Amino acid sequence: MKILIVGAKGMLGSELAAVLGRSHSVTAWDIEEIDIADRRSTIEKVRTARPDLILNSAALVDVDACEEKSELAWGVNAMGAQNLALAARSLSCSYLLISTDYVFDGATSSDYDEFATTRPINVYGASKLAGERLALQLCSATYVVRTSWLFGHRANNYVDRVLTQAKRDGVVRMATDQLECPTYTVHLAQGIDRLIATGAFGVYNVTGAGGCTRAEFAEFIVAAAGRSEQVERIDASQIKRKARRPSRIVLDGRLFRLATGAPMPDWRDGVRAYLAREAQQTRA
Repeated sequence: MKILIVGAKGMLGSELAAVLGRSHSVTAWDIEEIDIADRRSTIEKVRTARPDLILNSAALVDVDACEEKSELAWGVNAMGAQNLALAARSLSCSYLLISTDYVFDGATSSDYDEFATTRPINVYGASKLAGERLALQLCSATYVVRTSWLFGHRANNYVDRVLTQAKRDGVVRMATDQLECPTYTVHLAQGIDRLIATGAFGVYNVTGAGGCTRAEFAEFIVAAAGRSEQVERIDASQIKRKARRPSRIVLDGRLFRLATGAPMPDWRDGVRAYLAREAQQTRA
């Protein structure tokens, strides 16, 4: 399959290019090659690539920045998704949009399946939900992949931040106001590879299995890295944030498991795999 990855320099996009490139012909573009907020140029450029699948991992993902720059957030996350869907429709190719658990409000103790009521509480979630709806309306051959709390091999990712704080301060301070599903980008890329092989278009929850708070995640990271620093649980009111965050979002991944025949790995396995790869790269 000939795949065009947009947002290919990002933490997820780079892993998608690496994983999918093993069995597909991949063209990797980022902002230098394409501005997805520009409809005409986006459609024209994609037509030159003539892909079988457009994979959109480009987004404004800084939740607080989306509040400050709402026009930019809607331009990239909603209109950009629409423009690539229009390009896919014009070429009769398929389309995969990376979305987020923030399309939900997190105000329930139940896990969210793909048919749960969406109710975003910040600009990031609202703009991504708009992108989902526009893509699904415009291109029938669309996969929407809702994922959560990504960590991967990029500087200042969440695991890196925890270990840096532990080494620098001798303690890690984390809030307990959010419970989500941490997701290792390599495992997500592998899951997407399995999903696109099915041809079963639709909306899928694809996250690391299980959920935890930020503090619980940090505690596991510190222990798995063989360190002894303590994790101090703090009140969320001590953290200055412009955007509201959902309090509990655990995504039910059974549709993905049924479609692909394989569940996503547990988030703890993702942390272990991340640390093992980092250690290998350090030794090299």
